[in-house]
Amino acid sequence: MSDRTDRLLGVLRGAKTRIVITGHDAPDVDSLLSCALMQRFLSRVGIDARIALMTQADAQSSRIAQRLGVDVQAMYGEIKPDNSLILLDHHRAQHGGQVLACIDHHPTDFCPDYPHTQIESAGACTYMVLQLMRDAGVAITPQDEALAVCALYLDTVALRSTKISPQEIAWAKAASARLHLDEAWLEREGLSLADLTLPPEELAMTGIKEYVYGKKRVYSTYTQTDAMTQSVLERIIAHLKSALAARGGDLWVYLVHDPRAMRTTQYDILPDGGVKETRYDFLASRAKDVMTRVEKRLMEENRG
Repeated sequence: MSDRTDRLLGVLRGAKTRIVITGHDAPDVDSLLSCALMQRFLSRVGIDARIALMTQADAQSSRIAQRLGVDVQAMYGEIKPDNSLILLDHHRAQHGGQVLACIDHHPTDFCPDYPHTQIESAGACTYMVLQLMRDAGVAITPQDEALAVCALYLDTVALRSTKISPQEIAWAKAASARLHLDEAWLEREGLSLADLTLPPEELAMTGIKEYVYGKKRVYSTYTQTDAMTQSVLERIIAHLKSALAARGGDLWVYLVHDPRAMRTTQYDILPDGGVKETRYDFLASRAKDVMTRVEKRLMEENRG
């Protein structure tokens, strides 16, 4: 057993109250699957934990999880103030509870101080949990591996994102073949190209996340498409300006990912209605390439 796994299990075995596993709000595929896999892991080492997600997953995430045998409806629940929390796929508690541990793959220069904190670069949080299971020497089933493969494909734009390493890409492809998974299906779901005939207010809110950096409240969404038009973009940005004002936020970071051209455009929408555009000549990761820069800039402004 590795030192990190030993420390994690030691912290959890010392919990004085009920252990609750939770992902971030508006849970995506990786959030759902990492919670499911962590619960399986802890069960195999004799630690009782339940999952409690506080907000609904989107249709695609729920559909994919259920295809993989994960009961999404059973994952919704309540977090009580005295619960001992394991945060997965995020590192800031959003609904109370006492955080004992977090496992996350979103880089930060402002690491939280929990009894156990593991924040590192990885294509998917679910893959990090699988690695912990390997470290602990517990039995790993083909279904466990399938969860990690799917999370990698879905959280890295079908293995195209900068946040996934060559080693993880090689493992995902080899495991997919070994497990006889439908790689064409994984590719389609991973690319997740938006239907641009949908209402702009729906296109504008894909993958919504809220971040709090010091005194600044930031929202972020994205659209994944290889066919964005100026008229659709203008309507989306107009909706986001209204949404930012309604929520009283300090910034809305909207991303347009084109996975076929392998490029991303970032639009920073400000409370005064201004929009700042940044272009990436690669498919940028929101966690690794975009929000780390936003966090650093805003935290420096807070200190100033």
